[in-house]
Amino acid sequence: MTKVITLCTTKGGTSKTSLTASLLSYWQGEKRLVAAVDADPNCNLTRWLDKGSLKNIPHQAETNEGQIIEAVENISREREIVLVDVAGFGNQSMVYAIGISSLVIIPSRPSEDDVLEALKTKQVVTNAAKLTRREIPYRVVLTQVKAGTLVIEHTLKQFQAFNVPLFDTAIASCTIYQTSRFSGETPISAEPQGKAAKEITALAKEIEVQLSL
Repeated sequence: MTKVITLCTTKGGTSKTSLTASLLSYWQGEKRLVAAVDADPNCNLTRWLDKGSLKNIPHQAETNEGQIIEAVENISREREIVLVDVAGFGNQSMVYAIGISSLVIIPSRPSEDDVLEALKTKQVVTNAAKLTRREIPYRVVLTQVKAGTLVIEHTLKQFQAFNVPLFDTAIASCTIYQTSRFSGETPISAEPQGKAAKEITALAKEIEVQLSL
């Protein structure tokens, strides 16, 4: 059965698209049958996947909110994993994508504003679970992290206070994410032994455990 993973948050600039492309790149390298749906009106993921080493990954841009479920179902045929990248703000696409997800990943930078938006996204997941009458697993992944800063401790305490599950892996702030967009590469393909690639690999393995992949 295809596993649908939605990466979403009600706040932009959290490295959502960078994570999506990098995870696709990792699983492509592991010979997994992956695909993607880009539900963000900006279509940043689509532009990324249209060039470089990722262009062979099946992907579809679908900005019509009412068509998101059908788009995911169509591209899911004979695929193990489908990643859905939705806009960095609350909309119907987010609700629909969450509703059909096997796992929801909520990227969050270590800041008070991002924590509050992550909690809003958590509430969207909770509401979607009530509507669909099934449990929808979700986890927060910290992104753009700078090691040793006090703000990380404050961020973790806030999530713990609200019983929000986090991935053990945090994603550091690395320029490779920005530079790879121009070439259509990712940390996995451009710097496979680099820090960013190792973090993406660790995150992917956590996801595999979560979904029994």
